[in-house]
Amino acid sequence: MSQPRLSIVIPTMRRPDGLRRAVESIFAQGEEILAISELVIVDNDPDAGAQSTVAELRDKAPLPVIYVHEGEPGVANARNKALTVAKGRLIAFLDDDQDAAPDWLFHLLETHRLHSASVIFGPVLAELPATVRHHRTYLQGFFSRLPGHETGKIDTYYGCGNSLFDLDQIDRAEPLFDKVANEIGGEDDFLFSSLEKDGHTFVWAALAEVREVVPAKRAHLGYTLKRAFAYGQGPATICARRSPPDIPRLLFWNVVGAGQTLIYGTIAGLAFLARRSDRADWLDKAAQGLGKLLWFGPFELKFYGRAAI
Repeated sequence: MSQPRLSIVIPTMRRPDGLRRAVESIFAQGEEILAISELVIVDNDPDAGAQSTVAELRDKAPLPVIYVHEGEPGVANARNKALTVAKGRLIAFLDDDQDAAPDWLFHLLETHRLHSASVIFGPVLAELPATVRHHRTYLQGFFSRLPGHETGKIDTYYGCGNSLFDLDQIDRAEPLFDKVANEIGGEDDFLFSSLEKDGHTFVWAALAEVREVVPAKRAHLGYTLKRAFAYGQGPATICARRSPPDIPRLLFWNVVGAGQTLIYGTIAGLAFLARRSDRADWLDKAAQGLGKLLWFGPFELKFYGRAAI
């Protein structure tokens, strides 16, 4: 068999049902694309719990399926492990709580053909449990990625789930994903911030859609506000971890965070008193502002790392 041009990577951690949906959505991609592809599944469970599920799926696979076990917990470890075995020049990342539309890979590859870029991102459409009654519009937006871009170059970046990397355009420093993120989260933020600083191009593929199935244990404010706090920590944490630390930019984000916490926190309080339908949105903004202030030490470890669980 010839060298695959595309490696599809799914990191997984104790989500057999989600993994099955994700893999079966890959099997439903176009035959011509699958003919130049391989699927790499990285099991980040220390007990290798995904092995039996992968074995079952491999029996009906229309493309090569590579199973690799990374027993050291951490999504950065899992992504790095995948890159040590992936043979493709192009790497498409799909999370194990996502499943792809049948034309997902077609649109990612077509966008890459038209707009050669280091990294391409696509939309994520969240599916909430039917039991969710409160703050449903906010939660739908929180778990979705629908910024409304047209296909083409963008001046921002998103998470790894539903993305395409062109490794020929990226300096393959080892490891590509910073291992410090295993403890504090945001492994994709660290990488994309570095790529942006080095002048790499990001592109949006508006038609390359995936669905994210949100479990009930995440579909509530207790979870999303921790995540919002973590997102807020991102800019300050990145500035602090640069070598040398970017102190002026760090102070800038601290000031921004203070303003956001005060302004959005006040609006959120008034919105909750008035029972406004958008009250959770304002509270989310206030939590992000607070994260820009409390990004260090015990706050970083308590919130940023755990928020992704």
